[in-house]
Amino acid sequence: MLRSHRLILLLMLIPFSFYSQIGKGDSLHLKSKLGGTVAYYFWQEDSLGKIIPGSFERPFRRNEIVVLNSKPLDKEKFTQQRLIRAVSHMSHNNKRESKRFFKVTTDSSKSRLHLPLRKRASIEMSTVQYRKRAASWESFTRKNVLYFNIFQDSSKSYSHSNDSIVLSSLGVCRKAEGHYFVKTFWNRKQEIITQQVFAYNGTNVTSYFCQEEQKQAQRILIFSNGYRGPKKDRDLSDDLITKSDRYHYWMKLDKLFLKRMQPDDWFYIDGSHDIHTSNHRNKANFGKSYSRVKALRKTAKNAQFFDLLNTEPNVEGFYFRKEKGYRAAQAFQALRCDSPSCLEVKDTIDLVCHSMGYAYALGFLEALRGEVIYGKVYIIAPENACTDGLDWDEFEEVWQYGSNLDQEDPDPVWEQDGIAPQCEVKNLSSALKGGRVFLPRYVRKKDFVNSHLLRQYHWIIKKIPPGGWGYIGR
Repeated sequence: MLRSHRLILLLMLIPFSFYSQIGKGDSLHLKSKLGGTVAYYFWQEDSLGKIIPGSFERPFRRNEIVVLNSKPLDKEKFTQQRLIRAVSHMSHNNKRESKRFFKVTTDSSKSRLHLPLRKRASIEMSTVQYRKRAASWESFTRKNVLYFNIFQDSSKSYSHSNDSIVLSSLGVCRKAEGHYFVKTFWNRKQEIITQQVFAYNGTNVTSYFCQEEQKQAQRILIFSNGYRGPKKDRDLSDDLITKSDRYHYWMKLDKLFLKRMQPDDWFYIDGSHDIHTSNHRNKANFGKSYSRVKALRKTAKNAQFFDLLNTEPNVEGFYFRKEKGYRAAQAFQALRCDSPSCLEVKDTIDLVCHSMGYAYALGFLEALRGEVIYGKVYIIAPENACTDGLDWDEFEEVWQYGSNLDQEDPDPVWEQDGIAPQCEVKNLSSALKGGRVFLPRYVRKKDFVNSHLLRQYHWIIKKIPPGGWGYIGR
């Protein structure tokens, strides 16, 4: 009897797996310069404290400080690349333990090395250094600007960290809002020849500090994805900023947006959190709602049985996701601050969000108030949208796309978005331009699941003509 019950529940949850909208390769790309509040550096030193050529790496930024809890075991087997991989995976791991041994698989034997790591969330912009000295790795948490000495024989050594750019040879002293490293070049008389400043991505930005070059304002498009599915239910967002759709979530709709809007730059943020933060509250509630709607006879009498949908707002879960969006905004600021003018020049932010990504996007946008210019917002099938909103009159335009559940002549219950039952974005009527755009009649697959999936929303780009209600364009 128990097995039968589990089987029925599993069958009910099959369509729920489509909610994930995940393609292949949803793993972290170590070499991508992800936007986060903590920048990581790895290098090895010889007995004189000189950095060994070829060992210096800047593989990623994260939003957690991951350091060694003690000296690692298996010293000889533990290569720098394995260490980098372990730190990256530890940061992305959502288990709550702050101190534990993290297991890393070796290259050939498939045996596992045990690395003692501990993790905590970052509360300010900083760096973490991993340095191998005397055959042992050590970790250090430092400020956001690192200083290195470059000698005439091309050897290099670490000097110190600071929260400011200080170029004594050029008379520069400025507070740094991003991640930088400074190279100081010395002659044989121990005199400074010159100093150069680099952004974390390796771009030489010395001229910005010395000549007050102005960064040009840009128009930036942000994609905020929602829930990545039951298999990733516990894989909460790491709040990083990425340049690519690393989870293959957007079903090519992002490509249509990019082609239409032609932004100067674009980034992705991840608003995925577990189902307990949604109106369903758990998978069993989702399964019940789905099975009852699917079993309903499609008659006029049954068309408005909307109480079969999970519409009761999960306010606590919504605000949890919104607060997490603030952290993503911090990471975004760290990523864009590659020159001192980043705070003086205000970029215009356009944003596309879907499902759980709506609450996350609210926190992201709210945290950037005053730092950027608000542009256009396109909200697709938002989850629990009526719980909160922004002062939409601060934006150029705001559009919400999805099922009609709460307006005149609503869609029948079997055509409704049951994954995220729709309600109007709070304060949407205050938008200077915008409003609701409902799924049109020519969209054939309208049901509990398909009315939510992004593959059903290509029409908002392909079908709405210029000047039409809900038209998307720059």
